Amino acid sequence: MFESGRRVLIDQEAMEIESFRRQHGRCIAKFKGIDTISEVERYVGKEIKIAADTLPAVEEGWFYTFQLKGCRVYAADSEYIGEVTDVLDAGGSQILKVDRGNEETLIPFAQEYLKSIDPDQRKIVVDLPEGLLDLNK
Repeated sequence: MFESGRRVLIDQEAMEIESFRRQHGRCIAKFKGIDTISEVERYVGKEIKIAADTLPAVEEGWFYTFQLKGCRVYAADSEYIGEVTDVLDAGGSQILKVDRGNEETLIPFAQEYLKSIDPDQRKIVVDLPEGLLDLNK
């Protein structure tokens, strides 16, 4: 996904990846035209964005986690839980942050809880353990 030549946006500025590698669990990218530490420092902490229409196609039944933002979440009994507002990285696993008004629910991104995910219909059905919805109240 981060191959040489890929165009990305950093802080609304178009950039091109010159090289990319993983090192000690971190991603290391070199951008064309940025050649010194002082030039790099202005980008520290900035988010790298890739246009969704340039991403590789996914197989049937697969999706990118960013596609889950905005999906409505329902319990298996059709009770509306809320809307996915973020997908959090919890050090190796992911968590859906689901908001409904002033209520926040954190749902582990685990197969045993996620019964169906349909990004096209913007709908996720979950079967949560008893008491999980009450944890954040």
